[in-house]
Amino acid sequence: MVLTVYGRYNFFLCNRWKHITKKLLVFWIFPLSLICIFIFIVQQHLMKKYRHLSTMNHEECCKPGHLSDKCALSECLSRCLNSTASVTKPENSTTKSLQFEENAFFIETSGIGTLNFRQACAVESLAFHNPKLFVGGYTNFNKAHVQKLKERYSNIHFTNINLDNYVAGSPLEYWYYCKNWRNGPFNISHLSDGLRFLTLAKFGGYYFDLDVIAVQSVTSLRNFIVAEDDDYLGSSVIHAELTNPIMQLATIDFVTNYRSDIGGHNGPALLIRIMKNWCNTSNLESMDYVNCRGFSVLHYSSFYPVHCSSAEELFEQQISNEKFKTTKPSWLTNNTFGVHTWNQLTYKKSVYKNSTQDYRWLAEVHCPFTFSTAPEIF
Repeated sequence: MVLTVYGRYNFFLCNRWKHITKKLLVFWIFPLSLICIFIFIVQQHLMKKYRHLSTMNHEECCKPGHLSDKCALSECLSRCLNSTASVTKPENSTTKSLQFEENAFFIETSGIGTLNFRQACAVESLAFHNPKLFVGGYTNFNKAHVQKLKERYSNIHFTNINLDNYVAGSPLEYWYYCKNWRNGPFNISHLSDGLRFLTLAKFGGYYFDLDVIAVQSVTSLRNFIVAEDDDYLGSSVIHAELTNPIMQLATIDFVTNYRSDIGGHNGPALLIRIMKNWCNTSNLESMDYVNCRGFSVLHYSSFYPVHCSSAEELFEQQISNEKFKTTKPSWLTNNTFGVHTWNQLTYKKSVYKNSTQDYRWLAEVHCPFTFSTAPEIF
C-alpha cells in the first residue's frame, strides 16, 4: 500500500515537472539560447572583422577618397574623404639648411625610451667629427646625460616620431598596418630595417646604427653602403642622396619580399639583392660608382675593421705596460671612418674606464663628453 501511494505520488510529481520544464523550454530557455547564439555569432564576426583596429588609427590609415582602410577592408571608424596624414620631418628645417650641410640619422626602435652611454657615445662621435652634419636621433632624451649631450652639441637634435603618421602614404604603409610583423621573432630589428630605408628615401643623408663610433669626418663619402667582409654587405652605415633611387628600391623590396622568420633577410640580404640587380654583378669588389651608376660598396675596413668573429676583442684587456690605453689600436688605419662595435654580440660586455680595452680608448678619444660623464663601468 505504501509503495503504491508513493509510486502514484512520484508519477504525479514527474508529470508536473515535465509540464513546468516544457513551459520553461518554450517560453524562456529556448529563446534565451537563441539570443546567446546570436550574440556569440555577432561577437565572433566583429572580432574577426575588427581585430586589427587596436593597432590602427583609422583617421590616419584611411585611403583618401574612400571609406576603406589601407588593408582594403571597409570598416573605417571615421570618414576618410578629407583625411590627410602628417609626415614628420627633421625639426627646424629652415634653420638647419642655413647651418648644416646634410642630415645624419640614428633610429632607436627598442622602446627603452632613451639612450644608454654606449649609444650616446655613437651619437656624440658623429657630431664631434662632423659639425656640419645635422645629427638627428629618433628617440627620447629623458635621461640627464642625453639631455646634456644635446645641449653640448648644436648639431644634435632628438625627436619622437608617430609611426602611424610616419609611414602614411609610403611603400611601408601596407606592411606596417596589414602584415603580421609584430609577432615575428625579429620584429624590432625588422622595424629598424624598414625605417632606415624609408627615412633615407624621404630625406636623403646618412644613416648610422647606434653601435657605430665615428673616428673621423664622413662627409667626403657619398652614396654608399659598406661590406662587412668579402662576401656580405652590412646595413649599419648608409648614405644616399635624396635623388638617388637605391633607398626607394630598398623600401619597395622590403615590403614585396618581406620575411618575418629570417633576421637578416630584410636588411643586409635585401641590400645584396638590390645591388646585384642595380650593378648587374654579384662581385662586391665590382660594385663601384661606375658599375652601380653613382652608388658604391665601400671596403669593410671603412666601418667594419673588426670582424664580427672578433667583436669581443674590443672589450678584452690588452697586454700593455700602460695603466690606461693611450695608443690607438693596430687595426685602426687612416682608411677607417667608423667602428661598428657589434652590440648584438657584445652588449653584455662591460667597459672599464680603468682598463686597456680598445673600446675604452675609442670612447675616450671620440666621444669625450660621454666618456667623462659615464660611470666607471658602463
